[in-house]
Amino acid sequence: LLSEPERRAVLRQAADARGVFLGDDVMDFMLTRFSRDLGSLMELLELIDGYSLQTKRAITVPLVRSMMNDQ
Repeated sequence: LLSEPERRAVLRQAADARGVFLGDDVMDFMLTRFSRDLGSLMELLELIDGYSLQTKRAITVPLVRSMMNDQ
């Protein structure tokens, strides 16, 4: 299993590969509020990225919250 810093590093790399900026606050939010396994986090990143593009908003904690409320 990955440690917390390793999980963050993988998430950061995946976000960078998508050309997406994931702030530490958003990463903290993702890691504390959602399933912590990597598969789920990658899925979540994909959803957040799509929602961000769709709403033309930057990826922030309020954006992630509003995405969760919309589902």
